[in-house]
Amino acid sequence: MPDDAGTLLRSFLNNALRRQTQRRIRDFGGYEIGKRRKPDVIDAIADEVAEFLCTYLDIKANGRPATKEGVVLAIARALGNVSDELAYRLTSRDDDAWRTVCESVAVFLEARMEFDQKPYDGSLTARSNYNGWKDWEVIVSGERPRGKWRHAWKEKPGDDFIGFDGETCMGRIFKIDLTGSDERWYWLMAADGSPRRGWPAAGYEASARSAACRVERIYFALVKGEARVGYR
Repeated sequence: MPDDAGTLLRSFLNNALRRQTQRRIRDFGGYEIGKRRKPDVIDAIADEVAEFLCTYLDIKANGRPATKEGVVLAIARALGNVSDELAYRLTSRDDDAWRTVCESVAVFLEARMEFDQKPYDGSLTARSNYNGWKDWEVIVSGERPRGKWRHAWKEKPGDDFIGFDGETCMGRIFKIDLTGSDERWYWLMAADGSPRRGWPAAGYEASARSAACRVERIYFALVKGEARVGYR
């Protein structure tokens, strides 16, 4: 699998898994190591993660398009392999534990399926002249991020950042180098289960500045309860 697709898979897994509610994480991890875990919550987590992956990635199994049900089953099996100790560490938002779980799920999936970028066809956003956005929605040259952005991995600084509005996570941006293509900075919103009001949950821009501004535009619009213009 191409490195860029592998990076996307891990980033999407990290986003989809870590946005689970605290209740689900507690049910998955338990209240002590190996105590009061609820295995049935795995199916709900796997279903939501699979929905996210199937939306933004092209997934194949044995050379054929994978079904969502097949992806759900694979994710559920991977999560079922997580040890009691590691699962419990997730309840305290242990970054190392989350990274280990995301990597183990990614490796499990990669051994059974093929992943690639899904060509952007405009289906996730309104049709427009540029990158899925209407002319008036394009990030202008003088616009600057106003939140606080920091490296996603403290021990490995790179082209991967998380943005905060105070203590609230707004979203994430990261760069994928595509051979023969323009540079792309992907962005992901930190979903909290609230209505999306027509705003997409992920996309890409041509620079880190534009990607960060895109996340902030959507985040602050949602905070204000504003729907995207033209959304029905």
